[in-house]
Amino acid sequence: MTCVMRAGDLFAQSDTTGSKALQEVVVTATRNEQLVNKVPIPVTIIKKEQIQSMGAVLLQQVLAEQTGLFVTANHGTGIQMQGLEAEYTLILLDGEPMIGRTAGTLDLSRIVVSNIERIEIIKGPVSSLYGSDAMAGVINIITSAKKREGVTSVTGRYGTNNTYNLDAGTKIPFNKGLFSLNANYYHSDGYSLVKESTTPTVSPFKALTVQSRWQQDWSDKWQSVLSGRVYDQRYTSVFSESKGMVDDKGKEQDANVSLHIRNTPNKKFSQILRLYYSRYATKEDMLYQHDQSVYDASYFTQQYLKPEYQADWQLHPQHQLTAGVGYVHETLEATRYDEKMAFNTGYLFLQENWKPGDKWNILLGGRFDTHNQYPSQFSPKLSISYNFLPNWRILGSAGRGYRAPDFRQLYLHFNNAAVGYTVAGTKLAADILKEMQAKGEIKQLNIDPQQLKDLDAESSWSYNLGVQGKPFQTTTAKVNFFYNKVNNLIDTRAIAEKTNGQRVFSYVNVKSITTYGAEAELSQTLFKNWQLSGGYQYLRTRDNELFDKVKQGEVYTVDEKTKETRAMERKEYFGLFNRSHHTANLKLSFIQSRLGIDANARVLYRSKYGFTDDNGNNTPDAKSEFVPGYTTVNLAAAKSLFRNQLRIQGTIENLFNYTDPQHISTLPGRLYSVALTWTFYHLNNHN
Repeated sequence: MTCVMRAGDLFAQSDTTGSKALQEVVVTATRNEQLVNKVPIPVTIIKKEQIQSMGAVLLQQVLAEQTGLFVTANHGTGIQMQGLEAEYTLILLDGEPMIGRTAGTLDLSRIVVSNIERIEIIKGPVSSLYGSDAMAGVINIITSAKKREGVTSVTGRYGTNNTYNLDAGTKIPFNKGLFSLNANYYHSDGYSLVKESTTPTVSPFKALTVQSRWQQDWSDKWQSVLSGRVYDQRYTSVFSESKGMVDDKGKEQDANVSLHIRNTPNKKFSQILRLYYSRYATKEDMLYQHDQSVYDASYFTQQYLKPEYQADWQLHPQHQLTAGVGYVHETLEATRYDEKMAFNTGYLFLQENWKPGDKWNILLGGRFDTHNQYPSQFSPKLSISYNFLPNWRILGSAGRGYRAPDFRQLYLHFNNAAVGYTVAGTKLAADILKEMQAKGEIKQLNIDPQQLKDLDAESSWSYNLGVQGKPFQTTTAKVNFFYNKVNNLIDTRAIAEKTNGQRVFSYVNVKSITTYGAEAELSQTLFKNWQLSGGYQYLRTRDNELFDKVKQGEVYTVDEKTKETRAMERKEYFGLFNRSHHTANLKLSFIQSRLGIDANARVLYRSKYGFTDDNGNNTPDAKSEFVPGYTTVNLAAAKSLFRNQLRIQGTIENLFNYTDPQHISTLPGRLYSVALTWTFYHLNNHN
């Protein structure tokens, strides 16, 4: 044991764990800096060194390997947290929300990780500070931290599917300031999991991201940060239609700019003004190959403007007050909407941080939101942590989250010309049904149009209780239990049958769902240069109304052996779709700083989950309705040369080439890549 502990000390020095980690601060959990080992909320921090060692290029690759997070594919790549789907997790870039969600999912493939300094993941509702969309949690991507040393790096990476990535970034410190600039070009030929298909699973695409940041300390009391980002992606695809082959060309653009001005007149008071503007746009043209006539064309433009003021006041050594007020103006224009839409939201938040002693940390706060489309919301939260031993603490929290209906759920009017179905937002559904009835397009109504009502905002009560500590000097352990109950869940329903055999869909509030389970993480230094870490999540979910019907024998299934219909038994109820009961990850790392070598192997496991509903009972139960469990293995190894100026890295993702074309489009099979990075270190004459 003594040998292991000594070895752990050496590994900790090279892996920046240990005492340095204990002094690490987080900002996302409380909107101000707190020591990570003191903040009373479950927080996961992913550092730049961890991202580099994986050889990751896109954010989804990094998040997919974290305990309790699952990558989902639904109109883009999103993240599922504590059993809640991607639309319930707020994605922040340097503290500001990213926009451009499709069907509720913010596509994580839009975010490259080359200039990310750290990622902070807050699990559980944070609507008390961040409002709507933070019902499951918050992921804050933090770029370009202020440094004294100047550095410039250039990276080239090439891999399977003719995927190549060129990245260049520089940080230039100067007198009381820092300027950073990063540019990334990413290209791929895409891939096809079904060889006989004319349409690729992922189309060829190319993307360019440029991001800059200017941080300036004007005096001891005044600082400012000006940031800007531009993203542009183009793709080309092709598909077959009854009249011939169709070329599908599209582009996706994302741009945002923010200005933060901080004033600290004294040690007890600080204030910050944040101004943020973001624009997200897509354009898609589909043309027949034989005559270039238009099959379909569409556009989507969303704009977001937010001014916000926040003040932090140290009332007493044991009391810190945080308060803020803000306003959001959001507009949307799209082919599928009859007119330009606008949302206006005003909000204020208040948080008291009480530290009655070294062992206690108590947060009590809430946020009040007003909206021009739905009733006002109040989201309170209480969080407490207590150090019951020098290296052990217990932490718990209870909070309310909410999520407002989006433009799509209120105002969408979409007719799918190729398939024939219609989707109507709740604000327009009754009028659209009347028009379709007048034209003779409706065969049967599934609901009285007069019963269609405005959607209520979704709300939740969530509870987290955990223990964190160091059972040994080189071992860290975390356990967290969670329980979430979501009311007025917004779900899709068929409200009418069309004469063409297709349906008219709209949105309704489902009474409630519940997700609950536990997460456990363990990290152990084995020898001088080795570290083993892993995590496991147990998850259960249910539609409460449907589960009550199962208990009363009112839900039926087809017996797998007799093929006869019978009432479903309570033990056969699996839960919500796309949720696995068991997931786990395991990572073995090797770092030899003297030789400039680092390598790691990561194993990811996901148990079976419901995918479809073949027998129409609204829950996965038959064997054919599940995606089988699977395991993937990823490898990465790197060697640094010339005093760490040159870094050579090779990666293998999905080592055993696991694929499931029918269910999992995001697993392309085994992928190889090799990368070269050259780093220049600048002299700073001002230090």
